[in-house]
Formats: sequence, C-alpha cells, structure tokens
Amino acid sequence: MSISSSHEAHMLMQYISDAVGSIRDPQELFRTVTDKLRLVFEFDSVVIITFDKDRRYSSVFFEMLRFQLPDGVERKKRPIAGSWIEPHLGDVTVSVLNIGESIGSFPADFPVPQVLYELGMRQVVLAPLRTGGKVIGFLCFVSKDDKKKWLESEKGLLVTLSSPIAVAVSNALAYEELRQREAQTAMQLAVNNALLTIKDRNRMLLSVCEQIDKLMPCTFLGIRVMGEDGSFRVYDNFMHENNSGFLQVTSNELLGVVDSEAIARESFSLITTPGCYSGESFLQLCSSYRILALVREKFGICSLLTVPLWDMPGSRAGLIISDTSRVFDEQDQAMVRLIVPQLSLALQNYLAFEEIDELRRKLEGERTCLLDEIKAEHNFEEIIGRSASLGAVLRRVSQVAPTDATVLIQGETGTGKELFARALHNLSSRKQRTLIKINCAALPAPLIESELFGHEKGSFTGATERRIGKFELAEGGTIFLDEIGELPLELQAKLLRVLQEREFERLGGRQIIKVDVRVLAATNRDLAKEVAEGRFREDLFFRLNVFPLVIPPLSERRDDIAMLAAHFAAKYAREFGKPLRLFKESDMKRLVEREWKGNIRELAHLIEQAVIVSDGASLDFSSILSPAQPVAGRPSGGAVKTMQDFELDIAVLERELILEALDRSKGRVSGIGGAAELLAMHPKTLYSRIDKLCIKKRYQ
Repeated sequence: MSISSSHEAHMLMQYISDAVGSIRDPQELFRTVTDKLRLVFEFDSVVIITFDKDRRYSSVFFEMLRFQLPDGVERKKRPIAGSWIEPHLGDVTVSVLNIGESIGSFPADFPVPQVLYELGMRQVVLAPLRTGGKVIGFLCFVSKDDKKKWLESEKGLLVTLSSPIAVAVSNALAYEELRQREAQTAMQLAVNNALLTIKDRNRMLLSVCEQIDKLMPCTFLGIRVMGEDGSFRVYDNFMHENNSGFLQVTSNELLGVVDSEAIARESFSLITTPGCYSGESFLQLCSSYRILALVREKFGICSLLTVPLWDMPGSRAGLIISDTSRVFDEQDQAMVRLIVPQLSLALQNYLAFEEIDELRRKLEGERTCLLDEIKAEHNFEEIIGRSASLGAVLRRVSQVAPTDATVLIQGETGTGKELFARALHNLSSRKQRTLIKINCAALPAPLIESELFGHEKGSFTGATERRIGKFELAEGGTIFLDEIGELPLELQAKLLRVLQEREFERLGGRQIIKVDVRVLAATNRDLAKEVAEGRFREDLFFRLNVFPLVIPPLSERRDDIAMLAAHFAAKYAREFGKPLRLFKESDMKRLVEREWKGNIRELAHLIEQAVIVSDGASLDFSSILSPAQPVAGRPSGGAVKTMQDFELDIAVLERELILEALDRSKGRVSGIGGAAELLAMHPKTLYSRIDKLCIKKRYQ
C-alpha cells in the first residue's frame, strides 16, 4: 500500500510521535507503532535490532513475529562482524535484502538467513534508526514476498518515520541502562550489608546468592578457595530451588558421585579459565570436564560463567555460576565483577578469622594439655633401674625414638607405659612440639570421636561451638593413646584411616583435614587375643604394632626394687614435708621378695603409706607388711599364721585394691567409671572403707 498524499504521511508521523510521547511501556509502544506501520507498508513480521555501545554486538530489542522460531535458535547477542548488518552500519536510507541470495555469504555461526529461508521468508528490509548522528539499530521488516519493489518514496517515508522510533528506542535503552545501574547499586549495597552484618559464612553466602539472582537469574552458584598446598579451604555449592530459594548442597548430594575429591579438583581448575561459556563453547568445556558433563546431563545446565575472586601466592579463589535456561554474556560477567572486591575482602577476612580462631583453640588446647602435664602426678619422674630386662627395653627405646614409627607399648598395669611414651617423644625430633595424651578408657564411647577428631558447631545436641580434636592439637607432635584396647570398634576404623591416610574429618564436618602426627599406643590387654575374639580390628592391630615395646613387670626387675623404693621414699618425704627415713634391711628384703601384682604403681603406693605413718628413724612397715610375709605372702619356716596376721594381710590387700581402683578412676569414687563401679560396690560403702583405712583426701 502507498501513501496517497503528504497529508496522510504527516498524520502518520504525528500519530507515531504522539504514541512515543504518551505510551510509557516500550513493548506496548512498539506494538502500537507496528500496527500503524502495517497499514502503510507490506510485511509479515517486524524486528527492532539494537547495538551495544562499542558497536560490537547486536541484540533483538523488540519483535512481532508471525512465525515460530525453532527451539535450537538462541535469542542472544551476536557479533556484528560477519553479519548482514555490518555492511549497512553507515546507511542513511533503507536497504532491501533478498534472503535466498544471502545464504552462504555469512559464517556458519550466523544461522539467521538459513532459518528465515526455511520458514518461508524471502525478503528483509533494513531501516536505520538514527539518533545523535549515529545508527543505534535497525527497524527490520521480514516478508514472504520477494517480488515486492520498494519505491524511493516509500523508502523516504520509512526513513522519516524511523526518526521518532529511533528516539523511542534510545529513550527505552537509556531508561533500561539507568534501571540496570540502580539495580546493580542496590545489589552492591545489599551485598555489602550482608558481608558486614552476617557473621556466619554460609548464611552470608546464601544472601549473596539471592542478591545475584535478582539481577542475573541462575540455577547454581559455587565458591571455591584453594590453598597453597592444593587443599580446599572453601568448597561451597548453592542450588536454586523453586519454592525455597537457594540451598546449600554437597557434591555427593548434587551428583551422587563417589570420587568427590576428583570432582572437586576439576571444579577448582575451572576458576583458572574465567569467561562466559554457552552453545558450542560450553559443549567443548563439557568434553574436558566431567563435572560439567554430569550437571548438564542431570540438571540441563546450558551455560557457565566463571569469575576470579583473587589469585595470589598461597591462595586463589573464584565464582562458578550456571543456569538451565539463559545464556550468560559479558554484561552478566561485568555485573558479577561489581561485587568481586567486597566479596573477596569479606571471604579473606572470614578465612583469616577462622584460621586465627582455629590457632587460638589449638593454643588453648595445648595450654590445657601442658597445664595437665605440669599438674599430673606421675608414678615416677624418670626411668629408674639397672636390671637386664629394663636395659633391653631402653635399648629398643633409643633405637625407635628418633624415627616416626608407630609404637605399641604393652605391659601389665602399673609398669609405667606412659613414662616410656614420654621418653619416646622427648628423644624424637618432635620434642619441641606437644605430646597429647588421651585415655581411651576414661571417656564415654559417644564422646571419644569428638575428643579425638573434634566436631563442628551443631553437629550434635550440645555442640554449641566448633571443637578442635586431639589429633589437630598434636599437629607436628606426638599423640599417646592410652588403653587403646578400650576403643570401640566403630572408632577403630576411623583411627585406621588416620594411620593410613594421615587425614580425617571433624564430626559433622565436610572438610578433610591433613595431619602430621606420630602415634604411640599403650594397652595392658593381649591385643592378639582381642583380635582373635573379634573385639579388635586385625588391620588396626597390624598398623599399631609396627614396633612393639613390651615393658617388663616388676617381678622381672627385682634388682631395681631397692632403687625404686629409695626414690619413692625421697619423693614422698619432700612432698609431705617429712624427714627422709631409711629402710630396715628386713623390710627391704620383704619388698624385694613380695609378689607385685600392681607393679611399680603398687610399690609407690606402699612406700607412700610408709612415709605417712612412720615416726621413728626408719620407715615403719609394720602395719603395711605383716612380719611373717615373704614371697607371695606364705608363712616362713612352716610357722602357722595367726588370725591377727591374716586380718592384717586382708587389710593390706583391701587397701591396695582400693588404691588401685582409685588410681584407675583418677581419684573419682562414685559415678560412671568411678572406683565404686570398678569394685562393684556401693559408693557409700567405699567411702566408709576409705575412712577406715585412713586413705588420704588426695585419693578421693
């Protein structure tokens, strides 16, 4: 249809100008204008194309189509270079293109002519949209009729009508840019507020995800921080759920993979290749990274955006963002970069505070252990004796101490296994670090795992804060696991992992923690027998028994008894402010011949009693050792033991039994693990016996 008069052309121009001035919604405006243009010009569909500021890319600003584009055709920014728009950037008039003739004249990554031709379209008319002296885009008519001849008057009228349309497009673009900047500023403020006010890292990152999603809808967001040693300092994943926003997920939950560490390493390598990936570039990336192929197959991810946060000696970090429906572009990348400085600083501060807090907890733990070490009352302060059996053990100690070999110390109760463990540590290259001791029999089974490996806040009821475990406290030093035979079976497997892999996870935690710790273990049980009866893991036994060290009982060290007795007599005399008293020859003979079921601990307790009760020039053992008590308590010379002697023997045995139980319970009488429970008697009865036998308060 042609314009019959300049008056009608002027009326149409006036109508378009009025519409531009009165209709605020761009889509409604251009639909209205298109309807009017259809009355004047012959076309099937209309598209308005705009350029970016650098005139490098073109994108569809508005479209009114009478055909359905195939699903594979993406509405995305396309490079102007090589497209059919490039030759007409300087046009001042309308250009008419034949689609059939254009096929084959453009690169394979510009499929528009072929798609239009297959849809039955044959002609495209390009009307330049000029404002401010430059072309900001094109008004494009698409028609099935390739016979249509455009008169110069029609072209001139279309150029004239394009002027107010160009103004409307320019205004809409400026308004959209302003709105985008306001939204970005609002996002920056919201992110800054979250970074400054939210102290919990996971909650802070969830808030950042929500703010990014408002401007750049996405399905998945991952934050990666890698340490200098290749460890994963931060490996957080957040997935968008339609009804509940973003949720934190793990790789196992997300993909159901077994080899999560290999997947994590792949994920970290993605942050070294920042950029936007979609279409063919995304498919190529999927062929190189198994993790991308998995998420593409499982969730339909079609595009990827990676943005570096920092890359400096000792650490590097980045963001990984992906979506199932939209294609990311450079504008999205630029938008995310707006928050990179604040997010990087906040993450570095969080990591620094976490490291400081962890070091503080370690120092507190080491301080506690050192205080316990200082306050601890050992059965003796040094290894005393010259017997052949002791000498053989000391030679083995000197051989294994300089190495990092795991040592299993075995021996009867009271033989001083802890003292030998301390000697092994002090003679090793780790002596400058801490010796951490833990009694596996002194803790309830549910608490042993937390004590050994630590726990995260909220990992179980009562876990109100993160706790550093003994293995972390022993980093670079030695850990001594006393009474290892008491360790529950379920924890034996975790201990085996530490011995084999030198790594573990805190209770309730996801992070794998590497440790450099030497392990010493001690037991008075026959572990080989425990393995045979199914109470101890065979593989753990072999891992612990790398270098067995068997401590001889006191019955095999009778040559050392006199030296030990003199040592304990001097020690307790100093401790109680008593004068140093000598031993009677007869008493020393009975001490040497005595059967020491409690070994050195029993000898120390007996000497302690003698120091307390003695008043004369020599130690008084009359109420402690019966006058007629030789080896194993048998009467000498065939004499018949009196009832009084028998009662004294019973009192001595009872006293020794109670002292042994109190020693094993660390002085606790009642409660779980107390001496009363060990002796299978009521606590009140035990208290009465303690008073009757004059056992001092320090044992209660």
